[in-house]
Amino acid sequence: MALTKGEDIRQAAQAESEPVEGTRKVHTTCYMCACRCGIEVTVEQEQIRFIAGIKDSPVNKGVWCAKGGAGIMTQYSPARLMTPLMRAPGSQRGSGDLVPVDWETALRTVAGWLQQIRDTDPAQLAYFTGRDQMQAFNGYWARQFG
Repeated sequence: MALTKGEDIRQAAQAESEPVEGTRKVHTTCYMCACRCGIEVTVEQEQIRFIAGIKDSPVNKGVWCAKGGAGIMTQYSPARLMTPLMRAPGSQRGSGDLVPVDWETALRTVAGWLQQIRDTDPAQLAYFTGRDQMQAFNGYWARQFG
């Protein structure tokens, strides 16, 4: 905000901090790691605008890490994945040559790979989730697979 002649910096800051119509603050927990820190999400006109730690949270006491702060990018980054990707036909593993596919194709492909392992030697399956966000689901899936 540019200041005009005679305008006080405090007045300008006050004007910028006034809530926009349709703004609300939502208390929830962060899902960027297993800690589940308490966070306050500022939503303006149905868009996330700011994320901050909650001072009264028994988990994080208002402290906020960079990973949690970057959580907004899971919603708005143009680089986030929006559809399944598969290696392009004829490309080498690790080349980064990927093509978008529909969910049905992706799920059918993975189910085929898993069925082959299950039919031949289930003990050769190594199941890595990368994070513990869905422990109940992961345990259920592992029990169903065998």
